[in-house]
Amino acid sequence: MAKVALLIGVSEYEPGLNPLPSAVKDVEAMQQVLLHPEMGDFTETDIVVLKNPQRQDMEEAIENLFVHRQKDDLLVLFFSGHGIKDDTGRLFLATRTTRKTPRGDLIRSSAVAASVVHESMSRSRSKRQVVILDSCFSGAFAEGLSAKDDGAVNIREQLGGEGRAVLTSSSSTQYSFEQQGSDLSIYTRYLIEGITTGAADIDEDGVVSIDELHDYASRKVREIQPTMRPEIYTSREGFKIRLTKVPQGDPKQKYRKEVARYSNRGDVTFVGRKILDALRNRLGISEIEATAIEDEMLAVARQEFRQKLQQYERDFTEALQQTVALSEDDLNALRQNLQQILGLRNEDTMPIEAQVKARIEAYKRHLQHYRQLLAKAMRQEYPLSQLTRHQLQQMQQEWQLKNEDVAAIENSLTAEVEAYRQKLQQFEQAFTIAVQQEYPLSEAKHNQLWQQQQLLGLKAEDIHPITARITTEREAYQQKLQQYEQVITQAIEHQYPFTEEIREELRRYQHILEIRDEEVARIEQKVVRQKNTNQPQIQQSNTYEPSVAQSYSINIDADTFLEEVKADEFPTQFLSRRVTQVIPETKPVKTPKLPLYWIVSLIFVVAAGFLGLFVRQLRGTFPIFSNPLQTQNPIIEATPTPRSLANLSPGWVIKTNNDISLGNNQSLPRGAFLEVIEKKLNPNPASGSFLVSMRVCANKSTQTSANPNNPAVTTSVPPNSKPLPATVLLNSSQVNRFGVVLQSDAPNPCRTVTQPPIIESSDTSPT
Repeated sequence: MAKVALLIGVSEYEPGLNPLPSAVKDVEAMQQVLLHPEMGDFTETDIVVLKNPQRQDMEEAIENLFVHRQKDDLLVLFFSGHGIKDDTGRLFLATRTTRKTPRGDLIRSSAVAASVVHESMSRSRSKRQVVILDSCFSGAFAEGLSAKDDGAVNIREQLGGEGRAVLTSSSSTQYSFEQQGSDLSIYTRYLIEGITTGAADIDEDGVVSIDELHDYASRKVREIQPTMRPEIYTSREGFKIRLTKVPQGDPKQKYRKEVARYSNRGDVTFVGRKILDALRNRLGISEIEATAIEDEMLAVARQEFRQKLQQYERDFTEALQQTVALSEDDLNALRQNLQQILGLRNEDTMPIEAQVKARIEAYKRHLQHYRQLLAKAMRQEYPLSQLTRHQLQQMQQEWQLKNEDVAAIENSLTAEVEAYRQKLQQFEQAFTIAVQQEYPLSEAKHNQLWQQQQLLGLKAEDIHPITARITTEREAYQQKLQQYEQVITQAIEHQYPFTEEIREELRRYQHILEIRDEEVARIEQKVVRQKNTNQPQIQQSNTYEPSVAQSYSINIDADTFLEEVKADEFPTQFLSRRVTQVIPETKPVKTPKLPLYWIVSLIFVVAAGFLGLFVRQLRGTFPIFSNPLQTQNPIIEATPTPRSLANLSPGWVIKTNNDISLGNNQSLPRGAFLEVIEKKLNPNPASGSFLVSMRVCANKSTQTSANPNNPAVTTSVPPNSKPLPATVLLNSSQVNRFGVVLQSDAPNPCRTVTQPPIIESSDTSPT
């Protein structure tokens, strides 16, 4: 009786077939097991090893394995490599030189057909033939394999049952899987483990039969890769062929066997732990040695189990991150399929799902927070500055936000900002047209604009700069119209219709003031109409009635009168022999007249000077924004900005040019000085005004009256009025009507720096 083995491993292939580094290592591991005297007990000369052979060498080695054998010889053929099917479904074992056509079809002459092995097995006289194929589609090997039986049965007790046994790592339609990060393939590793540990000896008779080895390896493979289905094909009693023995006499080996038996999914079960602890004490193995054996036995299984958990986590995360949320039924179907493929249970996947859901929820919260911060930044400045973008990038890195998610948020917010800006422009156009049609705006027009603001969804803080700017521009334009009206009124009173020279001067003045032609025409028509309306009244006032005027009869010769007084200086009614004339109390003085073009030029120069001063003050007080959403850079001027009531600041002094009523029998006298403390917001923002808190200062033009709140204050107080308060709170409209601002170069009549607390009561509330 002889035991002969042929071990073939092919790791290297021609282009078109992936290399299999573990194939050669599988052969080496199987050789060590078969050569071990306490396990395989094969002699070294009876084991042939082929690594990456050519097709011819491989076929000859297979033929030599089965030829010239005795009936009781045990023949073992082990192959680890690629299994390939041709277009007819027949199985071929790939060699080092196996190739495919450009279309992907197998070149059959470069591979070993399974039928070659079949024929060699059929011609052999051996009754105990074992073929182990660790390759893709290896289950197809059994197709076309016929049983051979001559009726002879010998030495059953030594070698077990007779027949043939074929072990395959996969079915006829499956791919075999190579375990990443492992030296051996999945199937071969558990074959070796079952033999070396004795765990495959299920009936504990001291030997490992083919069926026991298949049961052990198949169970372990399915724990790691449930989609793999190792199979066994036997004829007669081939499944009872005894392949190896179980090592005896080594306590550590015995412990290894039990660890392999009671381990599951990279860990030892509860019952297995109790049995292993009792066995460790009985075998006299220390706890450190037992732990080392367990770590060695379970290390690969634990790594594989962790990899499966990681794979489940990746797939489940990807499913939850889909744009369209999956339904609960879809999640359940995905969960069941992944568990079945990866060999996991609910207790394995539930913690993973909880972690994934919590992580995704946290990511969504971070995205929402990022969106809020970005929206706030865009409201404050648009486009964003480099500093703001740098801060947002740091936040993205801290929260580990994906670039595509951040880009989607920025695109969405940018579209919203652009749409909002267009709405602001639409409202600005409507407001501009409204103030051009009527100014000040009527209550009905105010309501109409408010309704449009609500319809567009605009915020009050966004439209306030627009309305303030347009209102300021309109007021400035109104002042220009008034200036032009004054000039043209004086011109019409002097001479009308205008000469071409005067008309040209008026056009130049219109161009400087930037007044529209239709406005000029309207003003001219208005002034001419007023002149025509007032002309009859002037003529009536020049008619001398005897009942009113004191009359004197003067006999004067007309020629003599004309010599003394030019005829063009008096109306023609004075040129009569007998003139009735009102004699004034004082002698009239004759005033020389200036040419008309001198008057127009003088008016033009004076008005241009006042206009320049007004524009300069206007620019310093109300900067014109081309876009209310854009951040304006401050303009630093070399000269100080002239003070005006429009740009009040703390410390400035206002002089009243009329009495200001404070209510409750109190009033500020004309000529009083008020020092600005601060500006406050008006509770009614729609009015467009603001409140000014000011300190009452003493001045020499007022009468002294003691003030209990501030003895330094002296004002002119009527006998029947209450003393003035230390501070007053006035509306900006009151200040504009009754006060002027002292410039920075004027002496400050308010020398006291101390600012008393503001008294806000019914006495000092703005009217």
